[in-house]
Amino acid sequence: MIRLKNTLLLAALWLSVQNSIGQPIAIPELEKNYPFVNEECNVISNSGHLAGLMEKLYDLKTNGKRTINILHIGDSHLQADFVTSVIRTTLQTTFGNGGRGLVVPFRLAKSNEPFNYVSSSSFDWKSKRCVFPGQPMPIGIGGLTISTSDSCADFTIKTNNDSLLNYSFNKMKVFYENDSTSYSMALLDSLGGKVGMFAPDSIDHSPYISSIALPTPANKGTIKLVKTAAEQSRAVIYGLLLENGNPGIIYHTVGVNGAQFQHYSEALHFSEQTKALKPDLIIISLGTNEAFGLNFRQDKFYADMQLLYSQLKKENPNACFLFTIPACSYRRKKANPRLPLAGKTIIRFTADNNISCWDLQGATGGDNSAVNWKKNQLLRPDGVHYNLAGYELQGNLFCKAFLNSYNAYVANRPQ
Repeated sequence: MIRLKNTLLLAALWLSVQNSIGQPIAIPELEKNYPFVNEECNVISNSGHLAGLMEKLYDLKTNGKRTINILHIGDSHLQADFVTSVIRTTLQTTFGNGGRGLVVPFRLAKSNEPFNYVSSSSFDWKSKRCVFPGQPMPIGIGGLTISTSDSCADFTIKTNNDSLLNYSFNKMKVFYENDSTSYSMALLDSLGGKVGMFAPDSIDHSPYISSIALPTPANKGTIKLVKTAAEQSRAVIYGLLLENGNPGIIYHTVGVNGAQFQHYSEALHFSEQTKALKPDLIIISLGTNEAFGLNFRQDKFYADMQLLYSQLKKENPNACFLFTIPACSYRRKKANPRLPLAGKTIIRFTADNNISCWDLQGATGGDNSAVNWKKNQLLRPDGVHYNLAGYELQGNLFCKAFLNSYNAYVANRPQ
């Protein structure tokens, strides 16, 4: 954790010193040079698809008056937020910090949680991940749902600042099941004082989301259930949105251990609820778990991608899309031969749909890149997940590719 924060600090300081308004972004060098990294291949393909997003970023950089929402969807590589925290910190220190964004109470579900916020409760909550579609309980924006029938229950969310970014919030939005059987909810401040009640009316025509504005910025808030009608018998929570009202980037991460494309497309409310985030860019980083299965088929994988993409595109017609190809890894003691097949399928899919793609496999050695990650001690013992240094490298490579695309857009932008 200290290593990650130090890396982010160095990157952010470099960016803050080198950047000037309206000028190309200075690209920080990697903390360590790895011989297997091919800088020439570390590019975003079809970056022209992102022109609308790049223009918004240019406007944000020059005028500082807008908020840009990025939604990053993935699996266990994202749930702990190691790779995405590098991306979030780099982009927010470059373009502005609009808030922590979407948070999911993973600890209440007895699962691992990002290090930059903490969920806690003295009550037991039931939970369901999107990877278990056959189990009861609907799935919404977070890919994981918590629920309880205890009308006295509550839970607390606390954001953690670091030396670079302040993640205090002055507005909290809650995604939840909002019908006649749902408990009412109050927001309490850090001292237990009542800030207000989440109104049952909808926000932006979304019946599943309500919000409360805080009188002053805070890093901690508690949601307390309140039974206000006889028919109320449960609470079902999909996620929380934490905003600070400042211009900048809000980088939302949805990552669920074991998730595949079809898990998100089968989730009852997931695609519909993404539109409440108003994403300008949707990044999708999936494929590891599909490639881990012995019955992996490229035609089905392609169809699963198409279904989720179509659902998200329908709800977010103005969003840009960027698919990333997962780094290669191992299955048992051998490099997984299906991950390169998954990567080639993603490349074909993005080309067919004229959307952007970032090929992490190609940038780190191609089909045999799993050997490179292992040789350089960047994999964990399970051979599938990466250690902190491995995720830092992935996040930094993405930022270099993304900021290079931004610089190219700025250099060729019509005046």
